[in-house]
Amino acid sequence: MARVTLKDIAREAGVSVMTVSNVVNGNLGRVSPATAREVERIVTARGYVPNGPAQSLAARRTRLVGLLLPDRADGGSLLGSPHDVAVAGAVEARLRERDHHLMLRGVTRHRDVLDSVRRWSLDGIVVMGFTDDELAALDLPQDVPAVVVDTYVDAPGAATVRADDFEGGRLAGAHLRALGHREVVLCGPVCTTSQVVRERLAGFRAGLGLDPAEGTPPGAAAPGTVRGEAGDAVVLHVVAANTTYDDGLDAAAQVAAEHPGATAVFATADVLAAGISRGLAQAGVRVPDAVSVVGFDDAEIARYVDPPLTTVAQDTALKGRTAADLLLDALDDGASRPRRSEPEPSGEGPNGVTRIDVALVERRSTASPTPR
Repeated sequence: MARVTLKDIAREAGVSVMTVSNVVNGNLGRVSPATAREVERIVTARGYVPNGPAQSLAARRTRLVGLLLPDRADGGSLLGSPHDVAVAGAVEARLRERDHHLMLRGVTRHRDVLDSVRRWSLDGIVVMGFTDDELAALDLPQDVPAVVVDTYVDAPGAATVRADDFEGGRLAGAHLRALGHREVVLCGPVCTTSQVVRERLAGFRAGLGLDPAEGTPPGAAAPGTVRGEAGDAVVLHVVAANTTYDDGLDAAAQVAAEHPGATAVFATADVLAAGISRGLAQAGVRVPDAVSVVGFDDAEIARYVDPPLTTVAQDTALKGRTAADLLLDALDDGASRPRRSEPEPSGEGPNGVTRIDVALVERRSTASPTPR
């Protein structure tokens, strides 16, 4: 029979895991008498037995959690994208709600991770922003709970939280196809080893009616043009660009000069799409009258550009809160590894992830193509 955990008690009592932990450990200053009695009743009824080593560990906890991101060689901000800022903010807010603190650290090597954990006595770590190759090289320590955000690598011992990237790309492609676009540009870091980006690209191809398996392999040169096989054939141009606003400006100039017949662009992130939209306007190409633009993330910038971006929304706040909760629940249960949720079919990545749903948000940057 599975051991009853603090999370089980909290779910039945309708309170937070922290509240249950306070009652079990006799810290009743922040708990109402009625709530304490209800928790104690459920603890007795369920036969909950506190984990002795866990209680010993809890007494030594620093309540400090590390958010580890790639250290930028140029000395720029660790939080280099609106997505990362939003997720980090949600992680910090949830940690604060549960009486923990966040330390932001840039790392490049396995030794940096170990140094951060030991020097600052981190209770656990959240890892974000690394490509799959970079994450594999980090070799995360096994003696502290870890949650990895946005990866398709099975990091041993770590839980994973990510958006449904393939479905997001598919929604974008299907939207443009339904509007009648048949010559489309895909823009993003197409040669990356990041499976997050590659899933979005594959999903986009599927949404257009193309074979998702024929995408660019990591490290390979991007194909210039791909033609669909079915009925009303789709022509897909590929423009490589890093995920920045300035790269979007440059990509827009390339689209206008090299692909004048294209009527739509899909960018793998909103910040890139915003630069593309602005760059097209600078080139005298009207959005969406001449070219439609779709982004990914539903970051704040998507609502502020003119016209506002149609985009694939992922709930970055939920992603951050989920990562924090998985980590803190493991700590409260005295586990060295977070409990993985929602097992996936074999061959679809880590043997257990928490997937965040996505949805298409239609704004004014997309429309049916204008006859030319």
